Amino acid sequence: MNVSYYRLAVLGNIRVLDNLSHLLDKAAAYAAANKIEERALLDARLFPDMFPLIRQIRMVSDMSRFAPAWLTGKEAPKFEDDETGFAALKMRIANSIVYLQTFKESDFADSAAREVRLPWNPAKAYRGEVFLLQHSIPNIYFHLTTAYALLRHNGVPVGKADYLGSID
Repeated sequence: MNVSYYRLAVLGNIRVLDNLSHLLDKAAAYAAANKIEERALLDARLFPDMFPLIRQIRMVSDMSRFAPAWLTGKEAPKFEDDETGFAALKMRIANSIVYLQTFKESDFADSAAREVRLPWNPAKAYRGEVFLLQHSIPNIYFHLTTAYALLRHNGVPVGKADYLGSID
C-alpha cells in the first residue's frame, strides 16, 4: 500500500491533534471534579529536565503544523506560547487543525525529494522522506505519548483507548 505524504503529514496529524484534544477534555474534567488547579497539571513533569505538560502539548501542535509546511515549502502560522489553561490549549489545537485543513494532496507532489532544513540546525539538510519518517512523526508521537503519560501519572483517568482514539 502506498501511503501519501498528505495522509501521513496532514490527516495523521489531524488525528493526533483530535486525540490530544480529547485527552485535554478528560484532564479538564478531572481537574474540575477534584478541585485541582489546571496549572498544577500543566506544570507537571515526569523528571526535572523534561518539558512540562503544557510544553508537550505545544510541541505536538507546533510540529503538526510545521511538518507539512516544511514538506511543501509553505509558511506555517506561529502561535504565541501564552496559553494558561486547557481551554486555550484546545483552541491552539483547533487552530492547528484549521491550518492543516488548508492542504491538498497535490501540495505534497515533490515532498519526498524536498530539502528540509530545521530552524535550529539550518546547516543540516534532510530529504523530505527522511524528515517525515525519521524526525517529524517520531517527534509528534513522542510528545503526545509524554503528554498522555503526564496525565496518567497525575491521576487523570485516561487509557489506551483515549490515546488511540476511534479506529476506522
